[in-house]
Amino acid sequence: MNKNYKLGLRAIKTAISVFLCLLIAFIFNRTDTLFASIAAIICLQPTYNETFKSGLQRLVGTLIGGVVGYLILLAIYKLPFKEINTLFVAPIAILTVIYVCNVVNQPSSVSISCIVVLSVVMWPNGNISDSFLYVVNRVLDTSMGIVVAMLVNRFTFVKHSIKG
Repeated sequence: MNKNYKLGLRAIKTAISVFLCLLIAFIFNRTDTLFASIAAIICLQPTYNETFKSGLQRLVGTLIGGVVGYLILLAIYKLPFKEINTLFVAPIAILTVIYVCNVVNQPSSVSISCIVVLSVVMWPNGNISDSFLYVVNRVLDTSMGIVVAMLVNRFTFVKHSIKG
């Protein structure tokens, strides 16, 4: 047990970012606050420049994964046996986003792109319009978390650590 541990500025900014994501979601009646909060947690780095870079990588990866996933869903939407299709489609989707991220010179976006494309192609609802809304909402929520983390990191000036 480390009794000398103190909560640092990054921890405080992370908590503030999550609070703001939840508050914004509440104000705008957003039902899924998880992705905005996750984006804020992951993107908030020790400096504003690192936060901006992390946020940009996450946004690019989310967009690539969402678009590729949706395009793949459109391609397989009419095929029977969706569960079997997912078994074969998921690895193809992964390879596609890895390829696209590297072609557009965004290798740091590969991980999040893979996560997003899987969340889209494995979307349990068979309705393609619901899948499109899922992609749009996922990108919006992630973008919100990124913007909140960048603003908090840029404009929060807490001077002291809190002893834990």
